[in-house]
Amino acid sequence: GGGMQRVSRVQSPFCSRVAVSLTGLGLVGFVVFHMLGNLQVFEGSEALNTYAATLRDMPILLWTARIGLLGGVVFHIALAIRLALRNRRARPVAYAVREYRQASVASRTMALTGSVLLLFIVFHLLHLTAGLIDPFVHNRLDAGGYPDVFGKVVHAFRNPLYVAIYLIGQLALGLHLSHAVSGSLQTLGIEHAAFNRLFKTAGPAVGLFVALGNLAIIFAIFFRIVPA
Repeated sequence: GGGMQRVSRVQSPFCSRVAVSLTGLGLVGFVVFHMLGNLQVFEGSEALNTYAATLRDMPILLWTARIGLLGGVVFHIALAIRLALRNRRARPVAYAVREYRQASVASRTMALTGSVLLLFIVFHLLHLTAGLIDPFVHNRLDAGGYPDVFGKVVHAFRNPLYVAIYLIGQLALGLHLSHAVSGSLQTLGIEHAAFNRLFKTAGPAVGLFVALGNLAIIFAIFFRIVPA
């Protein structure tokens, strides 16, 4: 009995780390897909609105994805908080100070960037998904009768206040992904002596790729490179 309890205590944090890593990588996949889809703003209103309408015409798939993502976010956050609290209780102070000095900015700020991301996700859903923050343009239709997602996005990013909020969100997202992707790959044991450098750079590369893609959309609209 005592041996099994000790094994359970050892395995439980590891299982939590694996679960955090798996849910995190799943969310990373969505973030990348979401950014690539939104890049169609550079092709004009017809391309973006048709893309959005295609997703909306598959309600079962769309709502399954939304519910799955929401559950994944909640599960990821709950496990991450639980794991952080457990690590803080178990870690000696001297070790914690030494580890802090060796950690990167991204890894030291995971709790902060995660909290900012949570607030940003709530804002983003209320803003561009539900249309509750700026309802004036939410239900507009384009010339083809599709919901004018392009016009809604352009209207949002011509506003300096929304641009500032989304810039903060992208900074938090880039930093969070920078550590999360590499850390998740290491937790899952996906590393090899010949590829260690590749895995270490995977997180910063993904974080930079996603953040720059989203920032390109924001700045292109704000500086009127993308016409209304």
